[in-house]
Amino acid sequence: MQSLPTQLLQSILDMPGKFIDIALFDPLSAVLILIGALLVGAASAVFGYLSLGAAASLVVRPGSGRSPPPEAK
Repeated sequence: MQSLPTQLLQSILDMPGKFIDIALFDPLSAVLILIGALLVGAASAVFGYLSLGAAASLVVRPGSGRSPPPEAK
């Protein structure tokens, strides 16, 4: 019996071949796989962009929050 990390690695390595087999089975399957990949890729890119922007904001100007209104001073 294989260990869980070994099975996980093997399934990750087998996955592209299975996706190709499914995509070649039917043209509609290929379109659906492509649309799914584009949606996941776009969502990941937006999340990564927002995360990097937040991290850069903390590093570049750590104390640049909003100041209190003038009457509060």
